[in-house]
Amino acid sequence: MAQMMDRTIHVRFDGRSEEMSFAQLNLGSDASNTQIKRSVANYFDLPSRSFDEHVIVRTDNAIILRPEAIYG
Repeated sequence: MAQMMDRTIHVRFDGRSEEMSFAQLNLGSDASNTQIKRSVANYFDLPSRSFDEHVIVRTDNAIILRPEAIYG
């Protein structure tokens, strides 16, 4: 659990990128995508559903919360 708590969440929204830890968001190692999105919205003082359309990408070292890519 401690390893996951040290992981970084990269957030991309509104033309900017921010990084924060699971600990800053009060998230545990078993946090769902919905919990992550709600916690990030709360962190930025935004409505709880502000990141509902964003995509979460999980890597070995971090979690990325970003807008959905549109191709074409």
